Amino acid sequence: MTFLLKPRPRTWDLGLDYQTVKEFEVDVTLDPATAGPEVIISQDLKEATWGKPGQWWPKGLAQFDTDPCVLGREGFTSGCHYWELEVKGRFWAVGVARESLQRKGRVLFKPNTAIWGLQKYDELCVALTAPSNTSIPLLNGDIGVYLDYEVGQVSFYAVGSRQLVFTFPVGSFSGERLFPYFCVLLSTIKLSPKAQ
Repeated sequence: MTFLLKPRPRTWDLGLDYQTVKEFEVDVTLDPATAGPEVIISQDLKEATWGKPGQWWPKGLAQFDTDPCVLGREGFTSGCHYWELEVKGRFWAVGVARESLQRKGRVLFKPNTAIWGLQKYDELCVALTAPSNTSIPLLNGDIGVYLDYEVGQVSFYAVGSRQLVFTFPVGSFSGERLFPYFCVLLSTIKLSPKAQ
């Protein structure tokens, strides 16, 4: 994987409050057909861990062939959607990706690569913005991801403090299906069940 880790100063963004986005909570599961090498997926499809899988999922065209990445099963082409996950580890990336994201070869986090996400590497946490990454407060624990398809907005929340952490500038998804995106190099992500 190649990453641009030179952060630019963070600017505070306007976004919806935690209670409002929580109303759009959806149940997200992992799609084994997209799981790259060294991704261990739990039987309930709620957890992905970096390591050597004991169970092999069928290979397919949708699979990441080089990097330990996986997409959610649920794809979105309209509406508002929110999901939460717990993240642990030294390196991870979470967010939203276009269906057309290149899955063969290395995933490059540079302008126009079709990912709106946060990335942690050791003690550095950044939003994957162009032309350079934006520093954000170090996140550990639970993260909320909010997608408003029509507005073209992706936001991230620190669940423990119920605070908005970062909102990407409004853009256009051009009618393309978007999927929850996860990279689990040296880490584990666990999707939270939808609150009843």
